[in-house]
Amino acid sequence: MNNYTKEELACIWVDSFLCLEYKYKKEIIELVGSDSINKVFQENKDYLEKLIGAENFNTLISSSNKEYLTFVIKGLESRKIKAITFVSNGYPEDLLNVECPPLVLYCIGETKLLNGENFSIVGSRKTLPISLKLAEDFAKELSSVGFTLVTGIAEGVDSTVLHTAIENGGKVISVIAGGIDNIYPKSNAHLLDKVLEKGLIIAEYPPEIVPKPYHFPVRNRIIAGLSKGVLVVSAGKRSGTLYTAEYADQLSKPVFAIPYSVGVSSGVGCNDLIKKGAILCDSPEDILNYFGKEKSEEGLNLSLEEKNIVLILSDGELHVEKLCALLNKKVFEITPFLSMLEIKGLIVKSGNVYGLARNNLEV
Repeated sequence: MNNYTKEELACIWVDSFLCLEYKYKKEIIELVGSDSINKVFQENKDYLEKLIGAENFNTLISSSNKEYLTFVIKGLESRKIKAITFVSNGYPEDLLNVECPPLVLYCIGETKLLNGENFSIVGSRKTLPISLKLAEDFAKELSSVGFTLVTGIAEGVDSTVLHTAIENGGKVISVIAGGIDNIYPKSNAHLLDKVLEKGLIIAEYPPEIVPKPYHFPVRNRIIAGLSKGVLVVSAGKRSGTLYTAEYADQLSKPVFAIPYSVGVSSGVGCNDLIKKGAILCDSPEDILNYFGKEKSEEGLNLSLEEKNIVLILSDGELHVEKLCALLNKKVFEITPFLSMLEIKGLIVKSGNVYGLARNNLEV
């Protein structure tokens, strides 16, 4: 069956029973090992009935046969899912150190990325446009130096990271909260087709599981466990994104956070992380330097007018009228250059206020 070992098949078999809690599944897997499932259940009937209840015991014993296991495996194969269990050779070592390691990772795509050079970029669904632009910049730079970017599938930062990395030829891993048959939000289900072109989709639940609210923060331990570090682009006071940072910290992995001005609700969580010891991060170079990587340089190829705008904005954000006054130009005269700088990803706009997308541009 897809070259699974007896131990792996036992994991897949036990995990298919949605009636069992994690702790019971893990104990049963350890009890079975590479032995015959039916034999182990018969020899440990009294103990297992007491552990999981007579009804659950009868359900499992009646399904401890090749026909049922074949049904489960064929269901995975029909969806092109490869099951990587916590006893598999390809299971990420760092995930074994997280709280309640996933018993099975249901994967579609390049499973070799599980043990690659991965970095996580996460943030809130409700994120300011300027923060999404920052997520785009970080995703582009980090993927360009070889990091596989790990995130979720939500709107906002997750989607921005996935789109940016894929469009720039990078690799991605999207960790979803429920089963692969039930992508949330449904509006982003199409994005997974793009992910599969350049990466991997992971779920820790069988395909038919519908995501529950508690699945999302729990899912974040996988994102942290797969990554060498975590960047939090945005986070409200109670953002689920903060769980990812907490898991990373527990695993002694670096946590980076973008700082925010006072009063920005979507940045409160980031500022709190920095107060607690996260690395203040305002450019991709902060992360690249931490890991000893060099930025891939590209010529900016700016016109004289574009260079003048960048030089003026290097001192800080400006209203378009103030910018015009400093350039001695009319609004309609500089609008084309502002638009081109936005397209190039060098400046960002919030209302009629313009600022540099990063603070280290050299023109």
